[in-house]
Amino acid sequence: MPPRGSLVPARFLVLTAHLVLLLQLGWGRDPHVRASLPLEFSAEEYAHADRLLGGALGGALGLLGVEFVGFFSGVSMFHPGQSLLSLAAHGGAALALAWALLEGWDSSCFWLLFGLCSVPPAITEVLLMVSMLGCRRRAI
Repeated sequence: MPPRGSLVPARFLVLTAHLVLLLQLGWGRDPHVRASLPLEFSAEEYAHADRLLGGALGGALGLLGVEFVGFFSGVSMFHPGQSLLSLAAHGGAALALAWALLEGWDSSCFWLLFGLCSVPPAITEVLLMVSMLGCRRRAI
């Protein structure tokens, strides 16, 4: 398989690994919420920290969904630049999230991961979708 053709399965596997880790973190948020709170905390503080963590994980899931739509629709499946960006960002996110599962990071780390590993590939995915839509309209 040529190197360019091997980006497609690698990208799919990395996107799926990121999805699985996000879902796993979503189901077991309690240690991460408690890690971001002081030893003595109120129920309101816990609920606020839980909402913040849920927002980061939910946003990452939403942007990952955008990328899956672009990938499975064929818009960016064979685009090498998007594939490399997606591989790097989601591979790094998958490694960091696996480490976070083992270590019990606090919720501020998840916002950093969201900004660095989920937003840039999703933005370029949307730009690719818009450019593909613009090319199809001109061709008609």
